[in-house]
Amino acid sequence: MNKEKYIYRLKLIISGILIWEVIFWVLYILLINAFGLFSDSFAGEKLAYKTPEVLRLLFFLIPIIGFFLYNIIQNNKMAERASPTIARSYLRPVSSMSAFLKYFFFRNAFVFLVISMAQPIFGSRKVAGTSESLELVIALDISNSMNALDISDNYSRLDISKRAIKQLINNLHGEKIGICLFANSAYVQLPVTNDYGAAKLFIDDIETSMISSQGTNIDAALQVSIGMFSKQKTTKGIILITDGENHENSPNETLKIIQEKQIQLSVLGIGTIKGGLVPKDPKRPEMGYKSDARGKTVLSKLNEKFIRSIAQKGGGKASITSSEFPNLSTLLTEISQMKRTKIDNLEFDIKLERYRVPLMISIIFWIAFLLWSRRYVGFFDKLIKR
Repeated sequence: MNKEKYIYRLKLIISGILIWEVIFWVLYILLINAFGLFSDSFAGEKLAYKTPEVLRLLFFLIPIIGFFLYNIIQNNKMAERASPTIARSYLRPVSSMSAFLKYFFFRNAFVFLVISMAQPIFGSRKVAGTSESLELVIALDISNSMNALDISDNYSRLDISKRAIKQLINNLHGEKIGICLFANSAYVQLPVTNDYGAAKLFIDDIETSMISSQGTNIDAALQVSIGMFSKQKTTKGIILITDGENHENSPNETLKIIQEKQIQLSVLGIGTIKGGLVPKDPKRPEMGYKSDARGKTVLSKLNEKFIRSIAQKGGGKASITSSEFPNLSTLLTEISQMKRTKIDNLEFDIKLERYRVPLMISIIFWIAFLLWSRRYVGFFDKLIKR
């Protein structure tokens, strides 16, 4: 009995696997290199992968090859040990080329599926769209009165204000934000940006000692805030956070400008009507409290009337909080209701996803693997022997 027809030609199969792997990966590397994947100086559109970490699944090719060769070797061992009678009864003729092609189809289906899952991106197309824009400037009072502990024994008005600003930022969705600090004078701490992470870092560093000239100049704060906005045609809003103790010029003229420029104003009052003492050094409470020129201890109170007056004259709304954890629902509602400026006729470059091409190739190879049947057994072996 000729046992050769029951035994796979192992060397031929291994050679085929190695040769195809070399050919495939050389061609693939040359192809993706032509699309600039490995070149930093590539001038045109570059190939990229949306989820490149998925390509690690290609290492599963090693166990796939190992499992395939293991079955081939086991079949050959069984055929070599079998007697002629057993071979004729229980074994069937095999085709080395047919076995290789089954591996070939399965292997390619797997590889192209992984490439598809990595979501290759190449090229772009322009898409017309509409964008909504809103710029917010937070003008924060850092005068000494903001160190008062009238709301909480552990947190000053400034501490609670900083917590409120962070809560506000956490509820923003794409709006640009800037920060202006003021006492007797005002300055820009953070220009208008959509980098919320940077904004939170700046907020952490805010102290009343950042402005040596003390007092509360709301007029200067509003003027600096107006100057922080970009020249773009966008909706603009100012959120003024203060305890309402204004000691300088009246902001009435600036509030008129705010209305003329259609800047939307919201005022958040921080503090209590009963008020609280102002420590000389917020970090060293044992130093005592501030006193006026007559030696009388200063009692800082929330000026709710003035806060509501600012909002009214600026065409905006006022919110008052005397809570350690401010409820910003009213303020957030005002922000969400601010009329966004719609910028039409914008063109966006949309990256084109090319996963469909390798996915289709994978499907074709998978169908070929499923349709491959025993009627081809020996056909390619006969072609090789000719």
